Amino acid sequence: MPNICKHFNVCGGCALLHLPYEEQLGKKQARLQEILKDFWSGPLPLTRTDTPQYFRNKVELGFCHQPIWKEPFDKKAKRDKTQPLEFEQTLGFKLKGRWDRAVDIEECCLFDEHLIPLLQALRAWAKKENLAYYDHRRHTGVLRHLMLRVGKNTGQALVVLFVTDDVPEASFVDAVQSVWPQANILLAVNTGLADTAAPESLRVLKGQDFITEKIILSAPDGQKEREVTFKLSPQSFFQTNTQTAQKMYSRVRALVKQMAPKVIYDLYGGAGSFSLSCADLCQKSLCVERVAPAIYNGIENAKINGVSHVQFFCAKVEDFVKQHPIDKRDALIILDPPRSGMHPKAAKAVAESGVENILYISCNPVTLAADLKVLTQTYNLTAVEAFDFFPHSEHIETLVQLRLK
Repeated sequence: MPNICKHFNVCGGCALLHLPYEEQLGKKQARLQEILKDFWSGPLPLTRTDTPQYFRNKVELGFCHQPIWKEPFDKKAKRDKTQPLEFEQTLGFKLKGRWDRAVDIEECCLFDEHLIPLLQALRAWAKKENLAYYDHRRHTGVLRHLMLRVGKNTGQALVVLFVTDDVPEASFVDAVQSVWPQANILLAVNTGLADTAAPESLRVLKGQDFITEKIILSAPDGQKEREVTFKLSPQSFFQTNTQTAQKMYSRVRALVKQMAPKVIYDLYGGAGSFSLSCADLCQKSLCVERVAPAIYNGIENAKINGVSHVQFFCAKVEDFVKQHPIDKRDALIILDPPRSGMHPKAAKAVAESGVENILYISCNPVTLAADLKVLTQTYNLTAVEAFDFFPHSEHIETLVQLRLK
């Protein structure tokens, strides 16, 4: 367990960092049991992250030109308007509860040992080149976001700088390489008003515009069973905790092997991680996802892994199940909806599908409970387990098994 970060309770990243890791797990487990108490009173095992420091494979940070406030920051405090505003330039994660302010990060236990030296190098570069940080209220400034990705199993790295206008590219590349020589370096333009790291254009300054990562799937006895390679561009969806994701995918794979379906309906399937992880265990998998870039990633990753029997559908799940009624024969449904949960029409269609087994993976136990109200009308909840993808935060990933009554 690391020492308390100097930014704790100011930065919005680590709400539970003050608690020992085992205590964090107990707190999350108790909350999950409370939320699901109407559906489940049995054991609730929780799989931990083995190394709860430097576990994230992706972070997004913001450049902010913002008024200086006295520490500790109090968002309810009133400024003395007789005094002129003083401004500062900060590079880091967003201030807790604020969209327009960032904490100038000087230490962090989440991403990678390269993070802090890289931020220091980029601050020095921006100062030397006299580059303005982005002002979120006036929509001025050149430097806007910084996105970092790393392959925990491959060591490959991606550094993406989001800007609103031209910047000195050669000196930016030099600054990154002084800390992270092997990183691929990209420049993205984003002039939109929305506070998102979404590129209007993307250009490679060094290397290539993607990295590859591997998910290593193991049997319950620990023996390696399958390895899946993923090509990750800046915007690709991928679980941010590689080591614990491998455990969850391996667990889902073990359950699929027991259930032995011929067809898998991978609903809210993203880029097809579950379909590709279990492709050798079924005759066909149908991956349904409404986000087009995720579908493109899935198709490309299927080709990379030599998988030809996963079909990808770019559609809302509620539309897909209406146009392609679920065939219950020898089928398994895997659900992995967003934090908002399932669309009511999709939940109703799944509940009435007659498929023998359902695996539901949830990143939000509150919406999971809401969906279970519908699903348990025709299904019994047979097992619940959790995976701690996000140490030091209050988030938890849940896997539930449902069997037709």
